[in-house]
Amino acid sequence: MTHIKHTTLILLIGFIGFLGCSTDSSKLEWKQVDSGTNSHLYGVNFVDNKHGWAVGTDRVVISTENGGNSWQKVQSDSSSKEILTKVIFSTPNNGWMVTRGKVYYTSTGGNSWNVQHQLRDAGGRPAGLLDMYFTNMKEGWIVGGLDSQGVSTILHTQDGGIKWKRRNNPSDKHLWGVYFVDTNNGWVVGESGEILHTQDGGKRWERQMSGEEQPLFSVYFTDLLNGWVVGTEGMILHTDDGGRNWDRQENPTKHTLRDVVFQNETDGWVVGEEGVILNTTDGGTTWNRYDSPTVNNLQDIFLLKNSGWIVGENGTILQIH
Repeated sequence: MTHIKHTTLILLIGFIGFLGCSTDSSKLEWKQVDSGTNSHLYGVNFVDNKHGWAVGTDRVVISTENGGNSWQKVQSDSSSKEILTKVIFSTPNNGWMVTRGKVYYTSTGGNSWNVQHQLRDAGGRPAGLLDMYFTNMKEGWIVGGLDSQGVSTILHTQDGGIKWKRRNNPSDKHLWGVYFVDTNNGWVVGESGEILHTQDGGKRWERQMSGEEQPLFSVYFTDLLNGWVVGTEGMILHTDDGGRNWDRQENPTKHTLRDVVFQNETDGWVVGEEGVILNTTDGGTTWNRYDSPTVNNLQDIFLLKNSGWIVGENGTILQIH
């Protein structure tokens, strides 16, 4: 999941944009569109209402120039073992995607990609890179698995990826999700109920007690106080005090939940395994199961103004307008 939502970043709304516009979700319908691939899709991102990309297994990259109505393969290699996990574009030309041990960059709209950063780990295989988030066009974060010393991976750039630097952190868990509400305040979630929080732009990370031992896959905050985390067995956690306390929110599924986004402080979406789509209009006090046109596992959701896209297993792409 990759979004920008902060008043000081109004000029960057088009970049990884999640615009807090009000919509009546009860009138919206998710529809499945042909992606042109059977590869599992793990990440989706739109830079505006027309230009979007999705990535996944077989090193597949697909793109659209008409809001997701049709998709074209930019690259694919069925013999490749690379799984592309996340993708972000700052303009229709400039973007990043991640896989195990590598950050790729394009300046050609995804037509060609170069390795921008590569993890070196003499002790074994490099860590998998699992989620990515940019607070503006230059400053970004990537989180992932363990290095050979058993330390969790947190990477940070302040120059658009020219340099990516490891940030020290206290975790020894695989980290699955990252979200920042501004350049200083961010959260990371991972295995065994792990939640990390920084208030100083990643110079120091401190654990927050989730009270859980299950894997946590995604985190989203609407402001400095209100946030949500999702994980296995239908887990949805909510905080209204910046993560000092986390409480479970009841919902109608026990399926693993993979991603969470909010349109504003009350309207939110969650997606997960076997086509699960959940929606709330009251900040998660009530979660309702939303009609889904698929039973394939869903991995990532991205919203922009009144449009949205979900990607998942077997080339699944859902869209809403």
